[in-house]
Formats: sequence, C-alpha cells, structure tokens
Amino acid sequence: MIKQIGRYSFISISRLQSLFKTPSVQYLFTAQNAPHRAIVVSNRSGDYQLHAVDFASGFHRQITRRKGGALFGSISSDGQYIYILDDKKGAEHGHFLQIPFEGGKQIDMTPRLKPYFSYSMNASDDEKTLVFTAALENKNTIFVTKESNNGTRQTYNVHTSATSLSESICSSDGTYVCVAETDVKTKQNTILVIPTNGGERKICSCSFSSVTPLAFSRIADQRKILALARRGEWLRPMLYDFAHNRVSFIQHGSFRGDVWVLDWNENRKEMILCDVYQAQQKLYIYNLENKSLRRIGPKNGSFNFHFGSVVRLSDNSLIFKWSDFNNSPRLIRLYASQYNKWSEIPEWSGNIKSQYIVKSLWTRSSDGEDVQMWIMQPKGIKQPPFVIDVHGGPHGVVGDEFSPEMHAWIESGFGYCAVNYRGSIGFGKKFERKIYGNPGHWEVEDIVSARNWLIQNRYADPKRITLYGWSWGGYVTLLATGTYPALWSSSVAGAGIADCLTQYENEPAYFRAQDEERFRGTPETARSRYLRSSPITYVNHIQSPLLILHGENDIRCPPRQMKRFIDVLKKNKKSFDVEWFRSGHIGGFTNTNLRVRLIAKAIRFALGA
Repeated sequence: MIKQIGRYSFISISRLQSLFKTPSVQYLFTAQNAPHRAIVVSNRSGDYQLHAVDFASGFHRQITRRKGGALFGSISSDGQYIYILDDKKGAEHGHFLQIPFEGGKQIDMTPRLKPYFSYSMNASDDEKTLVFTAALENKNTIFVTKESNNGTRQTYNVHTSATSLSESICSSDGTYVCVAETDVKTKQNTILVIPTNGGERKICSCSFSSVTPLAFSRIADQRKILALARRGEWLRPMLYDFAHNRVSFIQHGSFRGDVWVLDWNENRKEMILCDVYQAQQKLYIYNLENKSLRRIGPKNGSFNFHFGSVVRLSDNSLIFKWSDFNNSPRLIRLYASQYNKWSEIPEWSGNIKSQYIVKSLWTRSSDGEDVQMWIMQPKGIKQPPFVIDVHGGPHGVVGDEFSPEMHAWIESGFGYCAVNYRGSIGFGKKFERKIYGNPGHWEVEDIVSARNWLIQNRYADPKRITLYGWSWGGYVTLLATGTYPALWSSSVAGAGIADCLTQYENEPAYFRAQDEERFRGTPETARSRYLRSSPITYVNHIQSPLLILHGENDIRCPPRQMKRFIDVLKKNKKSFDVEWFRSGHIGGFTNTNLRVRLIAKAIRFALGA
C-alpha cells in the first residue's frame, strides 16, 4: 500500500484509485415540477458523467459518455428533457443539446449560433421557450429560443451587456426572462425582467451588492421571483413582486450566515434552506405561512447548497447529497415528516469511512482579521511536512466535506491545512469583498498567516511546507510562491492564472466582466493593479521548486498566459516542472484517471522524489 521515499511514505497508486474511484455524487439538479426526477453527476461509471434518474420509478440511464467526463447540465421543469453544452475536448464552448430524459433523438437547440460559453438553460413549462446567458464575441448576451406553432425554432437575443450577467431564468408561461446585471461603476446588482418577445423591460427599483435570480413562481397569477440577495453582511432569500416592484426578504432570528435556497415548494408553502456560517452548514425547512424554522438532517458535514439540489418523493421524503471529512459523498434519504431520520441510497453512495481528527482553528492575518482553517495530522508523526490546500473560486468555501486529495496527502505522511481565505463565502460581506481592488493580496496574506501559525504552534516541519491549489487556488499558489519565496519547500499550481493581463485578453466575456469588477477596471484603466496582482511580475523572486498542471483546452484560464509564465521561468532559470493535459478547466476533476495521475505527481513532487 505504501512506498517509502526518503523519510516519508508515498501512497500507492492502487490506494489512490480506491480513494478517487469510490462511487461519488458531485451534484444533483432536480426538475422543479417533477422533483422526483434529477440529473445526478456521478463517477459510478468511472469519470464524472451526467445520469438521468427517476427516484420514484427507479429508472436510470447514463446521459453523457464524454472522454474526460462532464459536470454541468440542466433539466426541464417537467423532467422530460435534459440540456447539456456540447463542447469539444472540454473547451466549454459549443451549443446546447436537448436530450430526452428516457432516451431518444438529440436536438441542437441553437444550430445557427457560433459556439458560445454558457452554464445552464432554463425553459417554460411547455418547453416552447428556452432562455440562457452566453458569452459570445466578447459580450454577455441573453438568448431566447422560441418554438412556433409549426415546430420551427427562432433564436434571438433580448439583452447584451459588457458587464456581468447572471444565469437566466424563464417564467413558467414563457413570457419573461430574468437576470441580474452588475454595474461595474456603482458595484451594484440589479434585477432585470425582460419580455421574451423583446418588449419593455422591468427593472427592480432596489439595487443590491449581490443578487442572483433563482426561479419564477409557478403559480399562474403570481408575478414573483425568488432570488438570493445580500442584506447587510449576509445573503438572504428574497421574493421580488415584479408586478408591483416590491421586495420582501425571508428572515429568521436563527439565521447566522449566508442562507441559500435548495428547494422552493409553493404547494407546501415551504423552502429548504442551508445556512453557511464560518465553514459550517445547517439544514432547515422554512414555512412561508407561519414563518417557522425547523432544523433537519445530519448535524455535521456538508450538503450541496445550490438551488434545485433536493429530490422530493411522493411521501415528501427528501434526498440530498451529504459528506464529511471522514465519509465519502453519499445520497441520503430524509424521512417525512420530522426529517430527523435518514438512510443511505447504496447505489449512489461511496463506502469510505475513516476516523481522522479534524480541527477547525483560527489564525490572525496581517491586518488583524481572523481567518478559519481546517487542520488534520497523520497519526504518529510529530511536526510532519504540511500541505496548505488553497481552494478555488475565489468565492468558494471549504466545509466539513470529503476530499480524496486530503486523504491522499494524509496517507502519504503530510499534515493537511485548508484555509478559508478572504473572498470565501459564509464569513460576511466585508470578508468576502475585501479582495476587490487588490486581487490576490489578502488571499496570500491569509495563507501566509496559516503557514506561520502551523510553525509557531509546532504542527509542521518549517522546512517542508507545500502550497497546493487549483483554479483561483492555483493563482494564489503562484502569487504566494513569488511574493513570499522563502516560506515554501515546493508549490503545485493546477489550472491557475499566471499573467492577469494576458488572461484578460483571452478569456470569455463572462470572466472578463468578473475581472473588471475585481480589479475595478480594465487593463487600460487599471493596468497597475493587473501587474501588481500577476504572479508573472514576481518570477525572479521564486526560490522553491514549482509544479504546473494545466489543460490544453482551458478557456477559463487560457493556456497562452501560462505559456508566457513558463517562458519567463525558463529565462530566469527557475526550478519547475510542467504537465499539460488534454482537457479543459474541469478535466483535472472530472477525469478520474487523470485526477489520480496528477495528485500522484503532486505528492511525489512535494516529497522530492
């Protein structure tokens, strides 16, 4: 099982495969009007693929068989159709396909459009009107595709913006599409309700520092939209009555952090909510009539907390994804009506159970802000080498959740530290927005603070601390490697950003708009900020070995900016290794064999093998 490398042990490939290939569910996407039907994103066939599952009848079929896996899809409100972006080689540019849930002919829904970047498609109840937000030709656009009485489809745009647009939602009758739009100058978000025939739009009179539309009411005479909006420091569910331009928030004295909506059942007048506070989650049922709140489900661990992540059966039992640090992901069924008892669904559950001691601790950063971190140590090793795992996002969070990477590091003799740096969600607006105007800086300061805490408290070998991160975590890893070069024994950066100026030139409009918000300007108006935040600026300072892992078809963090960084590393004669893999941004996660190979390479690199 274990191979000895110097003083330390390397986990065997067979053990790595068992960690990463144990059956696991990543996401559930449920049908709003048929909540017993769902897309299940699972690795049960090897790589992560999309599966159509009817939890009432037991029907199941695998929808995608993509080389390298798939992660995202949408399901119609009646559960009859699934929509996926048909991209090539993981490049996340393509056309939406409509695929019958139970099998049948696939249809390209936008054959006349050029390939575009998009996450999801939303439809009216009769499927005749489809809406989606896409990045196309350096702009973000809301597209509507309508089916006429003779069965032909027409696709047209109803709104184009150079700023950020949220994903689109469609009213049940197909009359309206709704998005949130960001004003870069005011840093405010506004809800737009636009007729799908291109008529006069409605604009919410309230602006928010953050807002995301989730769903239109499915009740015929209700002109209401459920959204998630920031009120003060925290995200709260909100109902927007666009007929009367009125906003009402869902509030309760028990709420502590960001409150996410997982499910909205108008017939039962209730919502399933998840309160995310300081990296901990609590699951609730909220009654919209009497405004009562009841905690349900496991008291530890983590759930999916995106909208549409709950399966509901005819007896009102609920199905969720759940995991914690010691238990691999599994689908659990909570039994009505108390929802305090549950059982696993074996065919969609992993079998890894461990007993590591996990500590939630805090470190004080350079400006006095307290930063939360998770720490685990291998058994029987005093002051082991440590890996600091830097999460992506930046607006993500590491909760009490299973990570096969964490287990791989621990079983190779490393201590493990995951830091919820500035930008992470669940710690309030001030904490989350601190990074704007100076991307990378506070993330790095918080990571450095965690590293110093590990040494001062004799947790880690001060000469053996490795940085490891993917996506935004890869970016922070590269930046910390150059700005604090003496602190790390090695660094591993996957799918990261190395040159913010070149990144801006090549990324889709969807991400370009986000950069303009984070940097508070474009490279023309805020060039000094882009340079200050770019890892490439600090290449000549790098002292420790660096491993770069990057997808050849990554459009979120395009290869060109990483190739420029590698050229500068070579010119400065720095010690580094690089592996290019044939996939896009998410391929390092969805492709299980690739994922095993890359984590094995990362651990060997950190061990100095």
